[in-house]
Amino acid sequence: MSKAIHKQTTLHGYAVAIASVFIFNTFLSADVIAAPEEIQVYLDEFAEVGKTGLDLHTNYVTSDQQATNHQFRVTPEFSYGINPNWELGAYWLTVKNPGGSPQTDGVKLRAKWRPKPPTADTAFYWAVNFEAGQLSRRYYPDETSGEIKLIGVWKTDSWTLGMNFNIDRALKSHPVQAASSEIDTKIAYQIREGLQVGIENYSFLGVIHNDPSQPQSSQANYLAADFNLGKWDFNVGIGRASGQTPDKTVLKAIIGVPF
Repeated sequence: MSKAIHKQTTLHGYAVAIASVFIFNTFLSADVIAAPEEIQVYLDEFAEVGKTGLDLHTNYVTSDQQATNHQFRVTPEFSYGINPNWELGAYWLTVKNPGGSPQTDGVKLRAKWRPKPPTADTAFYWAVNFEAGQLSRRYYPDETSGEIKLIGVWKTDSWTLGMNFNIDRALKSHPVQAASSEIDTKIAYQIREGLQVGIENYSFLGVIHNDPSQPQSSQANYLAADFNLGKWDFNVGIGRASGQTPDKTVLKAIIGVPF
């Protein structure tokens, strides 16, 4: 088998694997947890070396039960490119309920690593994101959290397929919440330069060790668009959840602020 054929077969295999996981997640029957502070599938975004970036993660609950009725979250994310392989980031979680004042839910720090930057000829890309947070007890009972996120992306001229596999655990000896896992997927099609539309799926798989007292599997689907307005980048979407969750319909927007 020639190298070209082998490479094409390998890339086709990656695409089929990611698409299969996405389809499985989309039709998975499950309960759903509340909207998180960051509704995003990580792809191949990476801060330039020596430069700082700012993204504003926002989401607004438009249809729900009383617990999160019209709740609005804003999470500024700062990033900095150390070198071609490492990026640092920090989040500040805030939330505002109707009639109330804005409150903070804590901070998170992260470090993202990739073996090498993608090129024009790179169809498959992968990276790893490490995260740790100090959070408010009402938001996260264990107050300290850690996450490892495995990132895989496959691109053609028109299509982007992305998949993240997350493992989350409290950073304490005897946590209230058990370690859990999640798979997030995205399929997007480029309509024209600077405009993509697609579907994002967020599937919480539940705790790693079966425990009926802990949250079990869940999912939410978003119709999303990625586009540019001048130097500003946008990812906007509307998501629908099913099952036992206070959030039913959620609007989200990630705004890339030019520096």
